[in-house]
Amino acid sequence: MGSVSPSFFEIVNYTPPDAIFELTKTYNADPDARKVASCQALSGTGALHIAGTLLKQALGCDTTVYITKPSWSNHRQVFESIGFAVREFNYSSDAGVDMQSLVQTLEEAAPKSIFVFHASAHNPSGWDCRLTSGDYDRDAFAIRYFADELGLEIAVCLSFAKSMGLYGERVGLCAFSSNTPTIAAAVESSLARMIRAEISNPPAFGARIVAAVLEDEEFYAQWRKDLVTMSSRIAEMRWQLYQGLTKLCTPGDWKRITEQKGMFCILGLTPDQVHHLQKEYHIYMAESSRVSIAGLNGTNVRYVAECINQTVTR
Repeated sequence: MGSVSPSFFEIVNYTPPDAIFELTKTYNADPDARKVASCQALSGTGALHIAGTLLKQALGCDTTVYITKPSWSNHRQVFESIGFAVREFNYSSDAGVDMQSLVQTLEEAAPKSIFVFHASAHNPSGWDCRLTSGDYDRDAFAIRYFADELGLEIAVCLSFAKSMGLYGERVGLCAFSSNTPTIAAAVESSLARMIRAEISNPPAFGARIVAAVLEDEEFYAQWRKDLVTMSSRIAEMRWQLYQGLTKLCTPGDWKRITEQKGMFCILGLTPDQVHHLQKEYHIYMAESSRVSIAGLNGTNVRYVAECINQTVTR
């Protein structure tokens, strides 16, 4: 073997079970931090799996998990793989969130049922309960309201894949907000055992990047500004796509593009139209016509609008 610079191996070391120390410090700034138990997870999917596994241990196999219809496809797969029965409830229609269905399902669900909610925006529909603003604190309203105002015990699963551009590093967090410090301590212990059994030691590189951003006031402030910049850009792309289709007099209800929020939007196209866009124009989206608005930019949004128009009017 050739000689290897010692500088690389000097930075390789054994990482403690939770590499995102700064996340714990952030929670500790809250007066009720003693009631929060958290651990690093393999992005959002890993966080969901950890949360589901712990909830199954606590509540048993007879518990039902409710997910929205439509929902992110991985939600069903994750919870069914753990052994839960998964049920869907109608979440949205062409006009927006189906609040009647949501409230009815909550009222009819058995005690200790588990509901999986999207705290801000909604994947894949883009419809949300008017909680999405692009502002860091305002978008956290639902989580804080559930925990602080309603006193509910909740699991929060989050990922830094997109919010910090760390998709390949799989940096996430699973946190439980409990009613008492005693319960939180027990949950913390259970999480530590689960992490040890599942992945032994969480990946450190991405976690250290997250910690570096969160612990530095200047970096943290810049990150929050960048979040607003990116969410504003997505909103602008929504507007430009809507304007493009409207100017072309494309048949359809395109107001939904600006009324929906977040990265994704369901355009209301038929599967045949979706396949035509893919085959003829190399514009790709799910068969449900869910499209990533984040994939639009100033150079391609007009092309996308024109191709949709040609497809709808052919």
